[in-house]
Parts: sequence; structure tokens; C-alpha cells
Amino acid sequence: MPPKRQRTVQGSCWPCKQRRVKCDLIQPRCRRCILTGAKCSFDKILVRWNSRPTKGAPISYQTPASPPRLSLPKQIFDSTGLASGELKALDYFQAALWPLLSTATQPCPPPISLALESEPVLLAMCELAEAHRLLRQDNSAFHQQIISDKRSNCLGSVRKQLRECLSNNVSLSRVLVAVLLLYFLDGYIDCTEQSASTTSHQVGVRAIVEQLGGFSALLDESEKEIPHMLLSEFASTDLTRALLDDRPPSFPASIWLNIERGPVWWEKQTYGISLAAVFRTMAQLAFYRHSTQNGEEELDIEKVRDFERCLQPSFQVLNLDHFDCPEEDTVSRGELERVNQTITFTRAFQHSALIYLYRAVCGLPPRHKLVQQHVNFCMGCINAVSSSSKAHNCLIFPVYVVGAHSFTADHQKDILGKIDCIYRTIRFSSLLSIRAALEDLWQSEKQEDTWADMFTPLGRDVLVL
Repeated sequence: MPPKRQRTVQGSCWPCKQRRVKCDLIQPRCRRCILTGAKCSFDKILVRWNSRPTKGAPISYQTPASPPRLSLPKQIFDSTGLASGELKALDYFQAALWPLLSTATQPCPPPISLALESEPVLLAMCELAEAHRLLRQDNSAFHQQIISDKRSNCLGSVRKQLRECLSNNVSLSRVLVAVLLLYFLDGYIDCTEQSASTTSHQVGVRAIVEQLGGFSALLDESEKEIPHMLLSEFASTDLTRALLDDRPPSFPASIWLNIERGPVWWEKQTYGISLAAVFRTMAQLAFYRHSTQNGEEELDIEKVRDFERCLQPSFQVLNLDHFDCPEEDTVSRGELERVNQTITFTRAFQHSALIYLYRAVCGLPPRHKLVQQHVNFCMGCINAVSSSSKAHNCLIFPVYVVGAHSFTADHQKDILGKIDCIYRTIRFSSLLSIRAALEDLWQSEKQEDTWADMFTPLGRDVLVL
């Protein structure tokens, strides 16, 4: 047999290797590269530019092939004896999933150390990370198989720990974290699966919170065991679903007075009204709507005016402090865009809350001029939030409310485009459910009905942030 032809020479430059031709090894530039005009390089390592976002981009928009290792000492992992799959799941949860649950520039650390100490938290965190990773890869068949295999183990561990820790608040707090993670798993990722039990997990969270002394007492002690951010997100999703389902929230409106003392999922605002204050007014509106619906109170126009004043977007006014210290409230160039995005994000929730006030409380029709006025204002705020901002991922409640009250083809097209844009970033199945519910609403006569009838097509296991 004739010897096999050798097309490349050891030590060839990179352009000759790529073209699979012989290189004459003349440095610094070989003759073939000189003739073809290629950039000749004999370096041992070929550097390729990656099309993915740079390290300076928000971590939520990066999908690394191998996520960075956990920022915990190596001896901790050696002592736990975790499997490689569990370590990869914790890596993915910290690097790719946890930043999607917050709009803060620097979110609080994820409860990785708590997962290393509690089996229910570990299993729930791994299941949540694995489900989102498979959903991002569009591997639905394998996703269903993985979830069905791991869910029973996770639920069994939670039930076992719950039976053993009814009198131990520390262990019960850890079980609460595990149930919170399962709540977000079913509400965000598995809301379309038959195994979804978002409402059951919500009841479980409420029961554990009551056993631990209530929501307000839990916030004061959550720095040790329970991540404060998870509690703030649970309260927010409970509030938004209460408004859409036309029912009172699970917790009193007073919890929003002190909830920003710890880490929360939204960016804290130093200018104007805070998002917590808007949520408090929304909770008060829901309770007032429930009391008027049951005949406990009558509709009072003065109280409606008070709600209007609380929810109207406000602006700072000139006072003597601006003359005495004109540089005190000056925003640096680097923070200007972030501050503007935070203010616009909060105003989108204000306008959506005003739509709820006029529609659910006052009973105005969806095509009323006052309702459509705030639909247009809210749509402007939604479009003003940049898609590169982390706040863009959590505009789902205003987008859903505005979309339900959109009657023009242009508005409906913009709403679907916004939902698709958010979905491409976070890959939550809940967005697909909201998109399908809006399309069903636009093709039915329920869009002209009451507030409660407009949102009935949305599945009960879907969370709306």
C-alpha cells in the first residue's frame, strides 16, 4: 500500500492547518500566507473570538458551556461527598438561574451553603436547576423523564424532614426553603406539566410560615436560615396571582412596610416611590375589592381618590435643599441608566395597579378612556425598559395586564414581541402559558367582560411576576 498522504506538516501555521495544506514553516510569515494575504500565526494556542456575551454583560444573558465553580472552600465539597451531577446542578443554579430571579445589580448570594446542610434543600435546588437547564436546551422528552424520576425523591425527603421537625424551628425553616424552591419550579418551569402543584406548595408555604410565627416575624429572622429574597418573591407572586384571580392576598398589606429591610428581588429605589410601597397599595386594593364584593363595605369615592393619589407616578419638586446642596442628589453617569430603568420599572407597576383599580374596584369597561389612558402609559413604560436590563425579565405582570386590555393589532403585536423577547432570555414555561392565554382572550368575547373573567384562561399553576 502506498504511504498515506500527509496534507499538513507538524508545526504549521494556523491558516495552513485550517486549509489543510503544507506549510514551508518560514517565520514570521510563510509563503502561502504571503501569497493569499492570510494572517500568519505560529502560536501554540489559537485564540477564537466567542459570539457569546462578554464577562461584563449581565450573567443572566450568559450561557457558559461549563459554569464557574462554586465560591466555597474545596474542603466543604470533599466532606459532603456530593455526586458530580449535584455539583453541576449547584453550579448552574448559582451561575445561570439565581440571577434570573432578581433585578438587582448585585443580588444576594444563593443559599448554596444551606443546600449542603439540608437534604430537602439540596434535592429541590438540583431539581430546579436541572429542569431549567433541560428546558433551555428544548429537551422536553428527556425533561419529563428526569423530573418524574427526581420529584418523588425530593417530595419524600421534604415529607420525612417535615415529620421530624415540627418542634424544631431551625429544621422547619430549611424545609420552608425547599418548599419555596419547589413552588418556583412548578410555577415558572413546570406549570404546564401534569405534575405541577404550585397551589399545593403555596398552601404548604403559608402553613409553615404560620407555624414559624407569621410573615413579619419571619422577615426579622430570615438572615440566618431563610433567604430574604425568596420570601419577597413569594409574597410578590402571591399578590399578583391574587389580583388576577380576584381574591384577597394570603398576607396582610402591612408586610410590605418592612420587607425592604433585607435583600429583595427588585432593585431598591432611592428616588420617588419604592416598589414595596406600590405592592402595599396593590394589596390594600385587593382587600378593599374583596370587602366591597362581599358587602362588608360600600364603594367610597374618597377612598378611590386616595388609591389614585398613592399610585399616580410622582416626581421630585424643587425645595431649599436643592439650593443648599445642589450636588447631593446628582447621579453619576454610570448610575444614570440604572436609576432611570428602575424608576420606569416601578411606574409600569403603578399604571397596571391603576388599571386594576378602575376595572376591578370601580367596574369600568375595558374600553373606557380612563382605562385605555393608563394602558398606553404602561405600554410606554414597558417599551422604555431596555431588553438588556435585568428589570426587563420581571415586567410580566404589567405586560399581561396591558395585553389583556389591548384591542389594536399593533398593541397586541408589541405585547407578543415583548413576551417572546423575555422568554428568549429566561426560558420560563410560564411565559408560554401567558402568551397562549392572551391569544385565547383576544379571540374570545371575554375581553369585553369583567376583570375576573379576563384572566380565567390562565392556568392556576402559573406564576406571574
